[in-house]
Amino acid sequence: MKKYLLLLVIVMQSVVSFGQTDIERLPKTENRITDLVIKNVGVITMKTNEVIKNQDVVIKDGKIITIAKTSKRNYKNSVVIDGSNKYIMPSLSDAHVHLPKDENDLEKVLTLNLINGVTKLRSMRGEWNHLEWRKKYNTAYSFYPKLYLSAPPVSSRYDFSSEQLSAFVKAAKGFDFIKILSIRNEAVFKDLDSLCKINNIKIGGHFLSNVSDDLLFKSNFAAFEHLGGLTADPELVESRLQAIKNNKIFICPTLSWYSVGSGRYTYDELRNQSGMEYVSKDEIDGWIEKTKAYRAKIGLEAYKEEVVNELKKLDDKYRVIKILNDLDVKMILSPDSSSKYMVAGFGVLDEMKLLKNADLSNYDILKMTTVNFASFFNESYGTIEEGKEADFILLNNNPLENLGTLKSIQGVFYNKNYLDDKALNKLSKAILAN
Repeated sequence: MKKYLLLLVIVMQSVVSFGQTDIERLPKTENRITDLVIKNVGVITMKTNEVIKNQDVVIKDGKIITIAKTSKRNYKNSVVIDGSNKYIMPSLSDAHVHLPKDENDLEKVLTLNLINGVTKLRSMRGEWNHLEWRKKYNTAYSFYPKLYLSAPPVSSRYDFSSEQLSAFVKAAKGFDFIKILSIRNEAVFKDLDSLCKINNIKIGGHFLSNVSDDLLFKSNFAAFEHLGGLTADPELVESRLQAIKNNKIFICPTLSWYSVGSGRYTYDELRNQSGMEYVSKDEIDGWIEKTKAYRAKIGLEAYKEEVVNELKKLDDKYRVIKILNDLDVKMILSPDSSSKYMVAGFGVLDEMKLLKNADLSNYDILKMTTVNFASFFNESYGTIEEGKEADFILLNNNPLENLGTLKSIQGVFYNKNYLDDKALNKLSKAILAN
């Protein structure tokens, strides 16, 4: 714990000194467009499960100023894009990411998300230096996805004193929320929650088995991840789901992590998971060898039994998600691409496909990654409306009918930057594995 506190002091000092240092902003790019018109496009506002066809969407200084029936009006001093037979909808988010350990890998991760139409990332395994990363990569001109950061996670291995806990929360105030993996005991949680309430800091993380439900649901917990501990006791599931609704707590199910980790896929299927062309052959081969070694170690029968059990757990999660959706609990979307065979950005569509097993409509699923994410952070995006920030993707087909159209993003407008399919393809080719 002393080592942890020493690190905390160093970090607090570096945060202060960093705040006094002006990092050079990225230069304006060829993608910088503040005034834009998308003509004759189908608009998916995400306020309803409908398309408003043949609309001109007019953007001035990065804001949507009008959405109106297509006319012959000449839009002077604006870039005009023909949206005929195309659709726009709010850009996507990933609500549970683990940023890479090395900053050298960060730009690739951000780009992988961008080419998949993902312009918002919620970090769920924070480090103190992530504040520096955000200041560097989320500039006034950057088209990299916006980072929402968690402080370094709290876990049961930390036996905080009151003074240590106070110092931790003070250092965490520059972050968007505090992540809890686990907690030493209920007393530590009470103290942490009290400090979070005083400092207006959200809590996110795992459902805690060693803290009473009554205390959890009255705490600053704003979101629970994974559904794991939440559904561990079948007799409490119904009351817990109702309490989540009553207390307006968000849920991030992360089905893909369980699906990939279930053992359900053959080696060839694992090699061909979405986005694997961006992973080096050597790294994939290493993953396969580890998977083969594990399956050989436990034996064929045990492996088959494990797959059956894991898929049964997935089915249970589908049922819970259906109940949550029927209760109108706000869910946010993420594959939790933190394990092997999962590639940043590409897993978002895979997660959507798994959510179809919970009998959710495409509209329900798309709300998770647009409207609900914006609501979680109380931001002015997530819908296509006059007066809102222009933050959208351009598609060839209607995703309310076919989620598969998200495989081919035709354009991204974000932070007053427009990247068309040629710009996105250029970025994509630049990060392909050698």
